[in-house]
Amino acid sequence: IPASLLMANLQAMLHVLTPVESTMSEATGRINDIIYKNTPSDKFISFFWGRYDVESGELTYVNAGHNPPLFMRKDISEPELLSDGGVLLGAMPTMMKYQTGTIALECDDVVVMYTDGVSEALSESEEEYGEERLNECVKNNVSLDADGILYAILESVKEFTNNQYSDDITVVVIKEC
Repeated sequence: IPASLLMANLQAMLHVLTPVESTMSEATGRINDIIYKNTPSDKFISFFWGRYDVESGELTYVNAGHNPPLFMRKDISEPELLSDGGVLLGAMPTMMKYQTGTIALECDDVVVMYTDGVSEALSESEEEYGEERLNECVKNNVSLDADGILYAILESVKEFTNNQYSDDITVVVIKEC
C-alpha cells in the first residue's frame, strides 16, 4: 500500500505540474522536493519521463534513478542508455539541477523502457536476466515493429524465468515510423 500511495501522489503532481510553464528539469526538482518533504526517509521513487515532439521527432527526457531506457538506432549495433537526469525522487533534497537529455528519433529507431522486474527477473538457478541479455534481445529483434520487439522481450523473460516472476514486469517500446 505505501508504494501505491507514493505512485498516486506522483501522478497527482504530474497532472498539476505538466501544464505549468516550466522545464522538465525544474518540474522534476519540484516533484523530488515534495516527495522528500512528505515521505519517510526509506521511501523513494525511481522515475523516468519524457516528452515527444511529433513534428521534430525529438524525445526530451529526465531520468531520476530509473533503469536507463535503451535507445537503438537502426544503423548502430549497440544501444545507448538514456541516463541523463539525477538522483531517485525523494532520496534527498534537490541540490543539483536534474539534467535533461534529448535524442532525435529517426525512422526505425527504437526506445525500450522497462522496470527492474525485467532486468532482475530470476532463473530457476537464481541468475538475473540482466541488462546484457535485454540488450541482446533488442538487438536481435530491432527489425520488428514495436509490438514484435515487446513480444520478443516478454517471451525471452518468460522463457528465462520458466514463467515464474518475483516482481512486476513493465515494458514500453517506441519505434519511430
